[in-house]
Amino acid sequence: MTALEWLAWVALLIVALAAGAAVTLSNGAVTRAIRRLERTYRRQKSLELEQLQAQAVARRRAEVEEILAQPGGWQQVLDQLLADALPEVGARVGPEGVLKVSAAPAPHFVVAGEKGLAYTFTTSPDALRKAGVFGRKNPVVPLDASLHPATRAEAQAVWDHLATRHVRQESIPVLPRQAGWFLVVCQAPAPKAARRAPGLPGRQRRRG
Repeated sequence: MTALEWLAWVALLIVALAAGAAVTLSNGAVTRAIRRLERTYRRQKSLELEQLQAQAVARRRAEVEEILAQPGGWQQVLDQLLADALPEVGARVGPEGVLKVSAAPAPHFVVAGEKGLAYTFTTSPDALRKAGVFGRKNPVVPLDASLHPATRAEAQAVWDHLATRHVRQESIPVLPRQAGWFLVVCQAPAPKAARRAPGLPGRQRRRG
């Protein structure tokens, strides 16, 4: 093979690889668009179901507010949400309790689970994924009326409860009444004590 033929072969190979990459990117864009449509459709149907069950949602929200007023009540509410969202796993809040509550880059709170897991509740998994809080492979479960008509209201109530205790008041955003909530299953972060330099005292974590 002459040098000219070799260069021509390399050029054809580069063109073929570029075409394949373009097709792959195109397929990825189509897949993302389909997923967005699926999420939109599911959300619309969920809101319709909530409206049909408005009285039941209001009653449950009142019950949740009473539970949250009790010591450790937030954990009871989240245990029920986890049981509804992950019925096959037997998920529940672990003894470490609340790991993080933040309004940035989107409202979210993280609680410890069991068996090395942690559960992130957020209004925007995409924003947290872009910020590197978790990756694309982490399972995301919509907390909507497909689980229970009051599921979204329960998640919102727990956020309100924890945010007032862990986030500066001026940093707490006013969320739309129809803001969606999602559950993301993650690996629990390493204990702070393991990352702290020797000799530095630990800081006791506040719990809701």
